[in-house]
Amino acid sequence: MSFFLNLTRANEIGANCYYLSAGGKGVVFDAGMHPKAESSLALPNFDLLKRRDVDAIFLSHAHHDHVGALPLLQDYYPETSVFMSEPTYHLAGPLLHNSVNVMKRQREEKRILEYPLFTHRDVDDASVRWQACHLNRRWSIDGFPIDPGDPDPHTFEMHHAGHILGSTAIDLTLGGHRILYSGDINFRDQTIMGRARLPESGIDTLIIETTRGANPTPAGFSREKATEDLLQAIREVFERGGAVLMPIFAMGKTQELLALLHHANRRGLLPYEKLWIGGLGKVFTQVHDRTADISDRLLPRLRILEDISPEVFDLKNAGRFKPQAGHLYLLPSGMMTEQTTSNRVAEKFLPHPEHAIFFVGYSDPDSPAGHLRRTPAGEGVRLNIDMDDVPVRCPVRHFDFTSHAYREDILDYIGRLQPKQCLLVHGDAPALAWFEGELKSRHPKMQVLIPKPGEEIPLV
Repeated sequence: MSFFLNLTRANEIGANCYYLSAGGKGVVFDAGMHPKAESSLALPNFDLLKRRDVDAIFLSHAHHDHVGALPLLQDYYPETSVFMSEPTYHLAGPLLHNSVNVMKRQREEKRILEYPLFTHRDVDDASVRWQACHLNRRWSIDGFPIDPGDPDPHTFEMHHAGHILGSTAIDLTLGGHRILYSGDINFRDQTIMGRARLPESGIDTLIIETTRGANPTPAGFSREKATEDLLQAIREVFERGGAVLMPIFAMGKTQELLALLHHANRRGLLPYEKLWIGGLGKVFTQVHDRTADISDRLLPRLRILEDISPEVFDLKNAGRFKPQAGHLYLLPSGMMTEQTTSNRVAEKFLPHPEHAIFFVGYSDPDSPAGHLRRTPAGEGVRLNIDMDDVPVRCPVRHFDFTSHAYREDILDYIGRLQPKQCLLVHGDAPALAWFEGELKSRHPKMQVLIPKPGEEIPLV
């Protein structure tokens, strides 16, 4: 029997992990950790894999909700190869090592005695089975490239997904059944990353993300307009002698915004004094620079650390830190998670009306960033349990520079692809429901399903 099995614990944006069996082979797509849950509850339900064969593991990209539990999955299948793009190969290690450090800190601060769920040694041991694969080339799930026309019935190809550096969609053929797993995708150009280039026909089963399904794209919205609005807002802060804090994700968003701000500066549109990033942002930027010639980029010759030369902010200096006029601080994390750099330095911006805090990506409503964005000007906000309330006197704004596909773009792509079966994953309940309703209305002959966790879905 050929089937799909959702290994997440709930239909939501969480710990992405999925099992698929077809043609006598079993594979796993991604092994993420839930960004909001803690201890073992943050993991996929690996118990559902008991007594199931796994012949290959595929990693779509190196975000924590897709890779964070990979060493634990590999404990179950220590001899199984993990296939990923070459940039993802270089990004996954630093991300997982940072995860170990975070878990160790949370063990001390929150008394989560299960932490760390894996060690630095576990990450190093797991990476031995990682295999980097060139995009747009057919591979055997045994781990070697094959020529066109080769009769191997179990093959895969990775396609550029446009989300972050190294992100891919997995085009898998098992015993004559062709499956496309999207991971996260983006159908519009960013500053560094170009839009996704995915198959346009021939797919039997499509497994696709629905992240922004509950978010209609505003009329007249464009990335160009968002860029103009952001640059104008920054110029206004600088004109009154202020500085700007951008709470930002160290991987992907940091590099995109560095390139955007640098090019605005080169065109005379933004005369900043200095750019700052976090230490982890520097680590991931080094990977961006090192893989520039082998990754799918719009600016392949840009070397961020050499050409832009951002300064690295040391969290140890947060206590005596004072924002400097004309400086831009792109500091992790984007959610302003407690104890992160952006969380710690925000109190130096919020009480002062000449400064500003600008968000450029997603903020979970329950995160400190989400709380801050909902706090009216003039009221107090507590961003950390060991801090007092801080009055919000500086402007706090959001600019949409998402790296996720807009729901209308995904809907259009599914309509062009016309798979026999469409499985909707990686979205909260309203997002999943919107896609389900739209697809069933527009394409009544297509089987559209929202796989419940733990339920085997037969492939058609």
